Amino acid sequence: MLQESFVTDEDRPTAGTADEHAPDSPLENALELLDERLAVTAKALAAAQREVRRAVDAAKVGNLRDLPRALESAVEASAALTESARTAGRSWAFDGERHLDQGYVGELLGRAEADGLAGVKEVDGQVYSFPVIVKVNARDLALKVGGRTQRGLRPSVLVRTLERLRAKPAKDNPNRLAAAFEKAYLTLTGDTDGVAIPLRRIYELLVLRPGQGREYTELDFVMDVYRLDRSGLHVTPTGRDLSFPASTGTRGGKNVFRFVTESGRERLYSSIRFDSE
Repeated sequence: MLQESFVTDEDRPTAGTADEHAPDSPLENALELLDERLAVTAKALAAAQREVRRAVDAAKVGNLRDLPRALESAVEASAALTESARTAGRSWAFDGERHLDQGYVGELLGRAEADGLAGVKEVDGQVYSFPVIVKVNARDLALKVGGRTQRGLRPSVLVRTLERLRAKPAKDNPNRLAAAFEKAYLTLTGDTDGVAIPLRRIYELLVLRPGQGREYTELDFVMDVYRLDRSGLHVTPTGRDLSFPASTGTRGGKNVFRFVTESGRERLYSSIRFDSE
């Protein structure tokens, strides 16, 4: 039978809750101000297009009386558009790399809390929001959301993305995961079951091929471990009982994988075990 054998206290909040971060939203506020300036530019663009169309219409029919004035208006509207765009461009001086490196995660957690998205927590610099983990790449001004690189950094937009991902029906295949873990386990134990094996050894075997670790990261692995645990699968397709036994004193051990569930609680996984019935 699958055991609740992780080391955890369901009533203990993890580090990095939104209350611990400043309530302001530097990036969101900067983008909102830019939105206002770009809205003015958009109006100027519409006006310039309107005046150019008038000049085009006058030229098409040979309206010599109105054509000079239409051309003059098009020039004036285009100049206004250029100035508006320059003003918006000059106003944008946000240090994105610095913010992503020092304050973005806190802003994202605060936004998630304000928007009512529960279970978004930071652990070891990663933002957990089941079923994905968000990793910030400050130097590249990008995010890794699950397995995809994302350039859109606006916190409010990202929270809506996380909400949609949370609402999607699960497509997990626990039998496939159990079979893969079981095969790796039996390889490590010499086809012997009934002993606990560190999960880290399972992961190291799964990424033994050169470069595989970049394709299947530790974050991917711990997500799969939680998916398997969460599925409630008690018995593998081959008839072995599956469990994740806890080892004493593993909270700070190098073999411990930390995970945050969709309820925002931390679970620690250290080992796996298969037993013949």
